[in-house]
Amino acid sequence: MHKVNDIMNMVPKFKKVELLIKDIMNNVELPSVTKIEFNNCGLMITGDYIIITIEESNSNEKTNVGRIFHLSEVSAYKTYN
Repeated sequence: MHKVNDIMNMVPKFKKVELLIKDIMNNVELPSVTKIEFNNCGLMITGDYIIITIEESNSNEKTNVGRIFHLSEVSAYKTYN
């Protein structure tokens, strides 16, 4: 069994990831989107989800923070190497 840190080290890393999130509250024919940007992060698509992982560190410890988005909420994504 893999440890969480081992799995996070296998996730592809990018300089920047942009997600276009659908505005599901807007009931118009062409829904609006909100762009969210993440810098120096990992991106993984698994099942029905996109997971963005961000490594954070301070003087005492290193942590990984994950943001989870259901694919039905995502209109598009763009990655930068």
